[in-house]
Amino acid sequence: MDGVTLAAPRIDTHISHVFLTQDRVYKMKRPVKLPFLDFTTVALRHRACLAELEANRLLAPGMYLGVEPIVAAGGGRYRIGGPGEPLDWVVVMKRFDQADQFDELARAGRLTPELIDQTADVIAAAHAAAVPVPTAGHTADYRGIIRELRATEIHGAHQMDLDPGDPAVFDLLDAELAHIDPLIEARRRAGKVHRTHADLHLRNICLFEGRPTPFDAMEFDVHMATIDRLYDLGFLLMDLVRMDHGADANRLMNRYWDTSGEEEGAFRVLPFFMALRAVVRFAVSVEEGKLGDASAYRQLALKLLTPEPPRSVCVGGLSGVGKTTIARAIAAHLPGPAGGRLLRTDVLRKQALGQNPEAPARMPGGLYSEVGRASVYDVMFQHSNAALDAGISTVLDATFQSEMMRFEGAAHRYRQPTTGIWLEAPLEVRLARIAGRRGDASDADAEVARAQQEPEVLDKFGGWHRVDASGTVEETIANALAVLA
Repeated sequence: MDGVTLAAPRIDTHISHVFLTQDRVYKMKRPVKLPFLDFTTVALRHRACLAELEANRLLAPGMYLGVEPIVAAGGGRYRIGGPGEPLDWVVVMKRFDQADQFDELARAGRLTPELIDQTADVIAAAHAAAVPVPTAGHTADYRGIIRELRATEIHGAHQMDLDPGDPAVFDLLDAELAHIDPLIEARRRAGKVHRTHADLHLRNICLFEGRPTPFDAMEFDVHMATIDRLYDLGFLLMDLVRMDHGADANRLMNRYWDTSGEEEGAFRVLPFFMALRAVVRFAVSVEEGKLGDASAYRQLALKLLTPEPPRSVCVGGLSGVGKTTIARAIAAHLPGPAGGRLLRTDVLRKQALGQNPEAPARMPGGLYSEVGRASVYDVMFQHSNAALDAGISTVLDATFQSEMMRFEGAAHRYRQPTTGIWLEAPLEVRLARIAGRRGDASDADAEVARAQQEPEVLDKFGGWHRVDASGTVEETIANALAVLA
């Protein structure tokens, strides 16, 4: 390598040497052979470098610059690039600030709602652009992963002269996989299996040139990387939950569902995929002798595989009262793999027109007519029914001015603990909040807010609870959660 590269700091991983310069990163594969890869020859390492470049250019095209040879420069020195016999190969990347890795952003409290939404959009777009691979992602593939994880945990325990732990988590994974077998196969046939990032956790996403950028995708095994897209997403959701960022996980999950067109019934497979990711980390932690980490991952997997019954909550109120803020907070606290499913009439109305949630208002008037409004509520309850059937809680965010009977019907239909939260605030408070909106799906303006009236029938229905929303967000959230408790 040249003098600059030799003087650069080096980070060693189990499969790479990573050299850091001021503005570049050079990744050189180590000459190792593991059960899942072989880098023992220069040709194999060259092939692996090319595979890494290909695997990452879709999600991080500006970060991955190319693959260059290492050649002799004379005098015991080496050069990256140029003429000469390649002695080895490196992947060349632009360097980014490590403080902008998402695990560091999470620890520093810098994962903003905007970043979470942008990340979900990046992942959804990558999944939508991928080519389906119907020959992969069979139930048998996931059963094979479970079997390998059992062996990994046993091997790691024996290395430390310990007995393997309680196998309950593996037994639960096997049992859950048997239950969702038809759904796994149906998703494969529907084109939901394709080449993915496959290692999508917080440490492998960064803020690069102002944009959330997944990098370091799995390159060494195409088969291992060709999986159900929700197994891909499930790693990131599991990682956020593990780091006690439940609200971020819930926002990411809901944003992905809102923008990807994923069906509500897919929530039936998400807990399994998240739990399987947790057990992967559990088994690897045992292998590495990190028993504290292993215990935390195991407990998370057990929680995901033994869920609480779902709940249904409706959050109503006039425009500007703060429904969505409170509904988001409630959703993050409800039973579900990453909290509950948030369903908003404002979002569903735009989805009906093929628009993004934040698209500028260009609604046909018919969608705001009595018939049009009723159709949007019908769609919302259909989504809610499907999500509840899949085992995830739902939070329905709407004005509910003329929809009290629909709320009652939902409660009787499911015999679930269904609760209505009616938020109240004076007109001047609501107008101030509407004026302060930025980048929200709601199109209700001051004129709409002034024309609205509190529904006279509210107190005729026992499922609704009035909650004062005129104070701070924290006070209103506390009031709403107290009702649910």
